Formats: sequence, structure tokens, C-alpha cells
Amino acid sequence: MAKAFGFDDDELKLLLVAVRQMRRTFAQPRKNDPAMEAYASLYDELYEKLRDMTGPLPEQVEDFLD
Repeated sequence: MAKAFGFDDDELKLLLVAVRQMRRTFAQPRKNDPAMEAYASLYDELYEKLRDMTGPLPEQVEDFLD
């Protein structure tokens, strides 16, 4: 699926890690400011889509994402 969008496997994994980092950035602000929830939820949805596109990940990558 990733190749259909022009990404190779490594690029897709890098995107997944970047989105994961943004989700962590929004974790605390979304608890304190309800206005941030809509924006933060976009990153949650993007993370899930990218996660589905990557398919099975090596255990070391999976551990890094958790």
C-alpha cells in the first residue's frame, strides 16, 4: 500500500515515528485544553492510518512506537 503513495518502507516508518512524536506532544495539552482535542485527534487518526499501511513491523520498531 505504501508504494501506491510513493513511499518506501523506511520512509513510511519514519513518518509513523514523526506522527507518534506529535501525538506525544499533544498528550498533556489535550488534557488541559479541550480546544486542542480536535487537532490532536487528527494526529491520532493519521497515526492509525499509517500504522495500517505499514503492515507487520519488526519487534524492535514496534517497541519503539509504544
